[in-house]
Amino acid sequence: MSKIFVAALVLLCASLQDLKAQTDSLVDVLPLAVGNQWTYRYFTLYDYAPAGDPTETRTDSGLAVYSVLDRIANADSIRWQFRVRRDLLRHQILWHAGRDTIYAIRDSTSFELIENNSGQHRLYRNESSTQIRQDVFPFTRAFTDTTSVWRYRRVGQGDTVRFRSAEHIVPSQTYASDFTFRRNTGLTRHVFNTGSIDVYSAAHHFLISSRITSRDESRKEGIAERFELEQNYPNPYNPTTNIRFTIQSLPAEVHGTQAGSHFTILKVFDLLGREVATLVNEVKQPGTYTVQWNAKGSASGVYLYRLQAGDFLLTKKMLLLR
Repeated sequence: MSKIFVAALVLLCASLQDLKAQTDSLVDVLPLAVGNQWTYRYFTLYDYAPAGDPTETRTDSGLAVYSVLDRIANADSIRWQFRVRRDLLRHQILWHAGRDTIYAIRDSTSFELIENNSGQHRLYRNESSTQIRQDVFPFTRAFTDTTSVWRYRRVGQGDTVRFRSAEHIVPSQTYASDFTFRRNTGLTRHVFNTGSIDVYSAAHHFLISSRITSRDESRKEGIAERFELEQNYPNPYNPTTNIRFTIQSLPAEVHGTQAGSHFTILKVFDLLGREVATLVNEVKQPGTYTVQWNAKGSASGVYLYRLQAGDFLLTKKMLLLR
């Protein structure tokens, strides 16, 4: 019996260690890049009943599509340009007037989502919370610091994280939003209510489909999850091309000469294995880098570019066409 107990205890400890490994690192829970798109089942409720006297009840239900149209980079932040297309049915009841109507709403709007490049990359909109509180992405700067919306977070089982962000309007009223994000997918659920009786509004949006064409690697130190060597662009090229790579964040005792750093080599070879160019040959801190190779003077053909950092080694092909 004791052996069975010990074996069960060992399995339990192993499971807990696996769970801890899953949640110890920061991951991208809102992948942002031009072309990414999310489609939500959209529902909002507005109920105006001052002193318990119902005046208006309004619901909007249908679909809302959020698309990233553009990316504007600043020194300390990135401004993501979003377009929102809604296809809704509005049910409006004007109690005093005795009117009960249902009609369609099809509209298109835009907004700007700001990503701060430091730390875990806070996300917010420079808009009044009273205007966007029922939106799918109501991320405002008014949310308290302990529950701000971050792009990079730790996730649990199912690769998801759930948390509440709130803004205290008056002592008796709080705008509270419950968010659920999934790793490399984005916001999957948003539930909101005003916490008020006289003027009550609520929202419930949940993701039904997404199109993640790519991820913008704007991560800084301590955020890089793994080594990556991306395909060069443009490809084919003449005569210049860009190569982007990511250096993983690891403790200094694992690799590197400084805290989490790695000696990094990026070279270009021809198909005979002869070295053509050295693009990087130095210690690099964790993060994402882009280097350019000018192939002026090189003949048309297939070339290999190889990244070596710590124990990581990867080679890819590119094509020079003149």
